[in-house]
Amino acid sequence: MTVPTLRFDALLLPGMERATAHARQWLQDVLGKHPALGDASLCMTELITNALRYTKSGKDGQIRVEVGHSEKVVQVTVIDDGGADSVPHLARVDEMAEGGRGLLVVAFLAASWDVERRGEGHAVSFEIRR
Repeated sequence: MTVPTLRFDALLLPGMERATAHARQWLQDVLGKHPALGDASLCMTELITNALRYTKSGKDGQIRVEVGHSEKVVQVTVIDDGGADSVPHLARVDEMAEGGRGLLVVAFLAASWDVERRGEGHAVSFEIRR
């Protein structure tokens, strides 16, 4: 069995609200017509939004996005500057709540997802297979 080689790309974003739109365009440029583009873009957007909302990244910080991809796999990692009150986790959300479902979306769409410490912050990653 041959293991596919992943191409790797990375993007450093300022911690501003428009970072999500810039990251989506960048991911489209990186992945082209990859069949996982839509799901990967949605999951990445959820992770960037969480980093902006809950960490120092959204307070004049930065967000690093790393993408590894092959013909059948897309792996994305979003790294924040830290300062969150808790480790990113699946939340229990009231069905009428307006937010709090970001990681639930990621868990549903991705084959796997994970959180690890990276410096003062966290690296939240997911993998989508097609």
